[in-house]
Amino acid sequence: MGKSGRVLIFGAGAIGRGYLGPLLARQGFEVHFVDVAPGLVEQLRGRSSYLATITGAQGYERLEVPLGGAHLLSEAPDAADFDLVFCCVGPNNCFDLAERFKSARAVICCENDSSLVLRLRELSGNERIYFGIPDVITSNTAPEELLREDPLMTVSERGHLVLEAGDYDLPAEISQVSAEELHMHWMCKFFIHNAPHAVTAYLGWLRRCVYIHEAMADPDIARVVTGSIQEISAGVVRAGYATREFASMYMHKELGRFRNPLLFDPIRRVARQPIRKLDKDNRLVLGLRLALFDGPLPEFTAMGVKAALEYDEPKDEEAVYLKTLRQSIGDREVLRQVAGIPAFDPLGQYIIDRDISTFF
Repeated sequence: MGKSGRVLIFGAGAIGRGYLGPLLARQGFEVHFVDVAPGLVEQLRGRSSYLATITGAQGYERLEVPLGGAHLLSEAPDAADFDLVFCCVGPNNCFDLAERFKSARAVICCENDSSLVLRLRELSGNERIYFGIPDVITSNTAPEELLREDPLMTVSERGHLVLEAGDYDLPAEISQVSAEELHMHWMCKFFIHNAPHAVTAYLGWLRRCVYIHEAMADPDIARVVTGSIQEISAGVVRAGYATREFASMYMHKELGRFRNPLLFDPIRRVARQPIRKLDKDNRLVLGLRLALFDGPLPEFTAMGVKAALEYDEPKDEEAVYLKTLRQSIGDREVLRQVAGIPAFDPLGQYIIDRDISTFF
């Protein structure tokens, strides 16, 4: 794909509008968005560009992102008319797009689940669907002073996009790597980023913090998050998923990210869908089991799982359902049904026994 390529991004939220849009526009590509939110699409349609901000050592760098077009999902253009398609609509929604991906020249799935790619290939019949890892923290909101400049302002790190090598072309500045290297990046992203990020959010929610950096400014939360990321990183190394040097670099990078006061990363965004995040095959429970693989009982990660059970955001359907479940069947049975921890597994009782009362 040359400098005149056209890119279609499904999902105009944090990753799509906040990270991929600016990244691809800087490379000279014509960027189009598809989203299900009529208000957002209408705002995008009424302009030829929007402002995005990138965090740096000296503060915010503002970027004007040209817009090729904005479309509601019901009127989305044919994917075949674009050089490359990106999918960042959320793991629960991406399968709805499989039919639209049938004719795509290539699709990059930037969802937070590497297993989705195989299923999307099966459903669409298109083998040119690849996994992408946006190694970035980005938010589709911004501090008030930036929103006054542009209500569509986003805040993002410069980040690092790591893609599965395949039958498509992008500039060398965007990493396309082997399956082995991609797996190492994904293991670190999934465990060393996703799990402690969620732990931060759920503990932050208990302290009524609004943003991740506010939670990390709390010494009690910072102590637990640091302990959890150390437990999980040690497990990543012991499992052979990454070298000690790479895992250590990743761990320190993540702690710096979580503390970054410029990112305004919302607690609600990171904590949303707690049932999905507590699933036996997702970040928290797998992170806990991986931490166990290194030997000592992972006290801090278990505290994060206990805090996730307490997430009760009334506008989050999963959080409401989780609260109802806990009230009706109790935490032990919730851990069995939701997290796949059998009744006879001592790990369940270990989680329940963690004292997080000081965070309320």
